[in-house]
Amino acid sequence: MKVRTEEYSYFGLQLLDRRLPEMHELKELIRSKMHLAMAGIHGEFRVDEVFHKYSFPFEYVVLHDVSLESYGKFQIDTVFLTQHFAVVLESKNIGGKLSFKENPYQLERENEEGKVDVFESPEIQIERNIYLLDEWMKQRSVTIPIYGVIVLTNFKVRVIEPPTKYNAILHQTIPVYLRKIPLEKQCMSSNDMHALSKEIVTSHKPYFPYPMCSRWGIHPNDLHTGVCCEKCGVFGIEKKKNGWNCKRCGHVDRLAHEKAIREWFVLIGKTIKNRQCKKFLHLDTSQSACRILNSMNLVKSGNGKNTIYTWKWK
Repeated sequence: MKVRTEEYSYFGLQLLDRRLPEMHELKELIRSKMHLAMAGIHGEFRVDEVFHKYSFPFEYVVLHDVSLESYGKFQIDTVFLTQHFAVVLESKNIGGKLSFKENPYQLERENEEGKVDVFESPEIQIERNIYLLDEWMKQRSVTIPIYGVIVLTNFKVRVIEPPTKYNAILHQTIPVYLRKIPLEKQCMSSNDMHALSKEIVTSHKPYFPYPMCSRWGIHPNDLHTGVCCEKCGVFGIEKKKNGWNCKRCGHVDRLAHEKAIREWFVLIGKTIKNRQCKKFLHLDTSQSACRILNSMNLVKSGNGKNTIYTWKWK
């Protein structure tokens, strides 16, 4: 019923990586986080494919990428909802030898070279999500058993120490796991289940981790400025009558400024003024900046030099 939205965190990291100089102290970390985010996206797609291929002998609803708020904001990779129970599926695309540790709860991964990395415990993530989802449902007078399962989506994974609180399964075995959950008490009617799933979709609030600079403690002055050539990647292409011209490769892009303004909101600030636009895009006049900002579908407030423009996120 609900599919995944654009992966905003990956998109932000991708833009941040592109505008950070190669020698920046956080460049390697940002690039590493970007690759992890992409791996997570691939893993979630594998889970999606399972639900496209298989069906179940009872009524159910599948909701991907759910972001809600009860006693705190929470995000769930996949919710499997039936009239009898709900399941929180937490997908992890991590390869290597995995050990689920306790006291403290954490996940250790040993890669092929023998290096050990430590991650947040998926068990704690699931426990928190189950608690918050249960509270969210109770606020709507819904009481239903909620199960949790860790879904391992990497083909090169081997579990050395399994988790103790929740099951860890391979993504191919999701149908087997779900079919084994007993259909005991019916907690709601078919109409109520679909009404609840629609309310989940309506209540969904996409999480935008922007601006990335403040999130990562990076000063905006550290970034490359100017409009980027999408063909060769050079910054500072020039605005002429026929569009934005790249001296290096000759590429012309009439709408390159729109991409640059979007990058400002993703990376630097929640608002932009004329002088900031002029400086960031390397424009010659304030009039050019004014025309560009007014040509875009931005929220405008204030007058004259105090005019502020805001991006309309979904």
